[in-house]
Amino acid sequence: MSNSTSRRSFLQAVGLGTAALGLGGSALAQQQEKPIPGFEKAPTDPNASKAWKPVSDRKIRVGIVGYGTCQFGAAFSFQDHPNVEIVAVSDLFPDRCAALAKACRCEKTYPSLEELVKDDKIEAVFVATDAPSHPRHCIEVLKHGKHVASAVPAVYGSLEDADRLFEAVKASGLKYMMFETSCFHADCYAMRQIYKAGGFGRLVYSEGEYYHFHSEQIGSYKNWRVGSIPLWYPTHSTAYYVGVTDKPFTSVSCTGSSAASNPGFESWKPGANQYNNVFTDQIALLQTAEGGTSRMLMCIGVHSKGGETGRVFGEKGWMDGMEYHGAMKDLPDLSRPPLPPGVDVGGHGGSHGYLMNEFVLSILENRKPLVDIVQALSMTVCGVVANQSALKDGERMKVPQYKI
Repeated sequence: MSNSTSRRSFLQAVGLGTAALGLGGSALAQQQEKPIPGFEKAPTDPNASKAWKPVSDRKIRVGIVGYGTCQFGAAFSFQDHPNVEIVAVSDLFPDRCAALAKACRCEKTYPSLEELVKDDKIEAVFVATDAPSHPRHCIEVLKHGKHVASAVPAVYGSLEDADRLFEAVKASGLKYMMFETSCFHADCYAMRQIYKAGGFGRLVYSEGEYYHFHSEQIGSYKNWRVGSIPLWYPTHSTAYYVGVTDKPFTSVSCTGSSAASNPGFESWKPGANQYNNVFTDQIALLQTAEGGTSRMLMCIGVHSKGGETGRVFGEKGWMDGMEYHGAMKDLPDLSRPPLPPGVDVGGHGGSHGYLMNEFVLSILENRKPLVDIVQALSMTVCGVVANQSALKDGERMKVPQYKI
């Protein structure tokens, strides 16, 4: 295989989106009529199921919680996996709960996650609720002896929540997986395979970028998105180092910019949000566990079409998109794992189906999932500390480390 290309054509368009949000019926209807830009499904890959072989005939009994603006509860195709039975679904809003049940072809519903997790028939739960509730909800699922998968981010702005979630996962012995979409973008997945095979050597420099311009405020449960702190939602960017190397960041210096002069961004003006936040854009410079450097950003106020992308530069090679340039002559297989027939690749660069399938396989094969608790927190807490740095004019600060 040539060292300048993977020789594979990946047709999935890069999509962007947000974690599941909470809205009432009328707002949800409006959202259905006007999809979030970039949240469209990727083109169908005719070869996605070509080499698929079942590893078990067992069906994992799954509960799904959350059907807000992005309708994430049904977006990852759990309902189409041959090794999954959707036992029950839940949402706090009855109309959304009914819609989720219909989308998942499931008859049983619960009015809340707290009720759903009491169902002894359920052995795994997908948490697609509002971002601030992710750690609390995942801990509640684990307390009831069930595996858990979560939409991003793992925690929202709280290092204390990160510690609590880490201890809960470690004590439970159960599977935890964060559904970070960048990890199954075709390019990021290929970077990971090449890195594991030694094609980059040590990464000297890496970049991750998440552009999500929206001058019109996206609806959210209890307004958690109003004036949101950019790098509290960092994982679409930070996956382009942590998801490639499975190594953490050790320190960070961050600067931010304000939209004070940008019409349409009133939610990010002083005193206009619950976070007392004025940053619409944050750029972090991070030191990595390999002694390299990463530049990771999340930008809301940059007028762009949006997107999640990244690049890696190592001692033996570099990669931007699907083009590898370096010393490795024969590249490893860069194609993403095959999906069961009927499972849609979904949105966010065609990553949804792959994330769901990885979680299912980790349970069936009793192994660590990609984006386990250590990797999830490594992608997330650096953004929490980055915001602290931005508030201190870029002071370099240490990033907490997690190991099992």
